[in-house]
Amino acid sequence: MSDPISFGTDGWRAVIAETYTFENVRRVAAAIAVAARGLEPPPGIDRNTLIVGYDRRFLSREFALLVADVLRESGYQVILSDRPVPSQCVSFTAFHRKVLGGVIVTASHNPAKYNGIKFKAWYGGSALPETYARIAESIGRTDKRDGGRVSEENIVDDYVDALRAELDVQKIRNARIAILHDPIHGVAAQIPSRVLGLDYLGSRRILQRSITPLTETIVDGIRGELNPSFGGVNPEPIPENLGASRNVMLTGEYDLAICNDGDADRLGILDDRGEFVSPHKIIALLALYLVREKKMEGEIVKTFSTTRLIEKITKSIGATLHETPIGFKYVADLMLTRNVLIGGEESGGIAFGHFLPERDGILSGLYVAECVAHFGIPLSEIVARMEEEFGALHYDRRDLSRPMPQCARLIDRVRSGELDQEFGRDFAGREEKDGVKMNFAEGSWILFRKSGTEPIIRIYCESPSRDRVQEMLAIATAQLDRV
Repeated sequence: MSDPISFGTDGWRAVIAETYTFENVRRVAAAIAVAARGLEPPPGIDRNTLIVGYDRRFLSREFALLVADVLRESGYQVILSDRPVPSQCVSFTAFHRKVLGGVIVTASHNPAKYNGIKFKAWYGGSALPETYARIAESIGRTDKRDGGRVSEENIVDDYVDALRAELDVQKIRNARIAILHDPIHGVAAQIPSRVLGLDYLGSRRILQRSITPLTETIVDGIRGELNPSFGGVNPEPIPENLGASRNVMLTGEYDLAICNDGDADRLGILDDRGEFVSPHKIIALLALYLVREKKMEGEIVKTFSTTRLIEKITKSIGATLHETPIGFKYVADLMLTRNVLIGGEESGGIAFGHFLPERDGILSGLYVAECVAHFGIPLSEIVARMEEEFGALHYDRRDLSRPMPQCARLIDRVRSGELDQEFGRDFAGREEKDGVKMNFAEGSWILFRKSGTEPIIRIYCESPSRDRVQEMLAIATAQLDRV
């Protein structure tokens, strides 16, 4: 009997050589071929052409070749990338070439032992849940037809050109800032320097800016070489995986670090002091920069677990704010129907509606660099000024593994009001958009959300006080484990 194949909110991921086998990749590709026939794009979309891309994981190109061949056998004209590409590059290509969609072989930020498959649609973003449901229902079916063909092409150059057009490249180059880029061995390697038209150095150069000032902006790279094991860390740009870039930033020679995950749709930022700047602050900062400084317009979208700082900024700039359940798919759904300027989530996925309804860790990182170039002061000071105007908020999250009944019991207690007085502050109300959020009068909140498939509860917390965040998370953990 074949191993089970299950689809999450953004495709299929599994451990290589266990469930992620050539046989199962063939089955998923055949199911995509069948399901894609039932899609209903608007007029003008080529319904018979699909893009196929892949990341830098173990055997990703070989798996992509198999996917392309299965789609060919199903009668599709297949454009296969001739090199590893960001996930959003496949979305971009499908959108701008007006074709039915595309497949990217990637497991994004998962550990190295995983690989996966995502489907992207003609509108330039991830497949909707109903599309993945249709693919899942088609597992085991085939639809072989004549007339298919595979052609290999460079699809990166057009994407790079489009990124360049979104940015004030000359402003960044003239600012004489030093940018460190850390793709964690993922597909973003060399792309920021290409966008800016700067030479790429695969390893850090020795800077002595106090002796020889920069004559123009530079981009140095670390962890840019191909390494399917990602150097022993998960390719996710969160603080625990960014020790290598932090060590470089602590030399004081660089103005910021742009860090990307394995398929480059998420980002992490380190400031001039080597401090991690949370995605909450980056979303808020970019919303402020794009509207106030670049005079752009549009609505703002944030997920339920993302900072309230964005609410204050949205009100200040006179924009409409939407708050969605947790998961980028909800942000993307709004981008398909509304004039959204920027949408983001707390895990580092940020999208710009005028570009694509899709997370882009490269574009968002370069927008941060443009912001630094524009103001001509350190990133840490730019963030400090924002917090001086709107108030500083601190955030943390804990993912705790406990038996599912135990997780459910805590949620029930929170929902019933049993914990309203446990946190030592004036309880101000409850929200249940996704999980249960407790709000407090002084501006703190704590959100409880259990996984529907795993014995895990996620507890998110934000407060004007850094110490208060840790205090509330400790109380919540103790309540979870109370007998």
